[in-house]
Amino acid sequence: MFITKDQLNLAGWLSITSAIFTVPHIAMSIYFERIGGPGAKLSQAIMTVVALGLMIYILLSFRKLLNTRFQFHGVDITISLLILGNVILSILSFLSLWSRRLEILVGTLSIAAFIPFGILAIIFATRLLRIPDRLYGLLKPFSYTLMVTGVCFITVFLSPVGYIASAVSDVILGIIFFRAAEHPPSATELLNMPIE
Repeated sequence: MFITKDQLNLAGWLSITSAIFTVPHIAMSIYFERIGGPGAKLSQAIMTVVALGLMIYILLSFRKLLNTRFQFHGVDITISLLILGNVILSILSFLSLWSRRLEILVGTLSIAAFIPFGILAIIFATRLLRIPDRLYGLLKPFSYTLMVTGVCFITVFLSPVGYIASAVSDVILGIIFFRAAEHPPSATELLNMPIE
């Protein structure tokens, strides 16, 4: 269950990539929706897979970091719920690409999903604040940015600001991963390391 320096650096770079990818992904999705056609649908499907893959890897890496480096399990369920919700929405998004009826349903569900995802982001942030560590000095900036993201998503009409706050939180999380990679594992983490 040990997380290596290379895994932490990779998670850091993927977090930064996710932040950079957020706004263009939204703009390109709107563009491809407007032009339609099989090529646009394929492009949307690829972007959805990339965004989902980044999110899953980043969240699982963060959970592993919290579990192994800090022995903190307070957000494990919340991370699982965020992953599950995104997987379900991504599957529905794929299906909607090929069915006009499903497209309307998924569009409505996606807007409605802002509220539970916003609530989960706030829960995630408030539980993170219980960690008995400062996350390399970035616990409060990361948690508060997540809270802003959640509040913006709950209001729905502020969701564009929520996406920007989400991108900022991805950058902060990337820095957390990079700082974790610079620090050696704790004695507790070393004791839990598997013997090869």
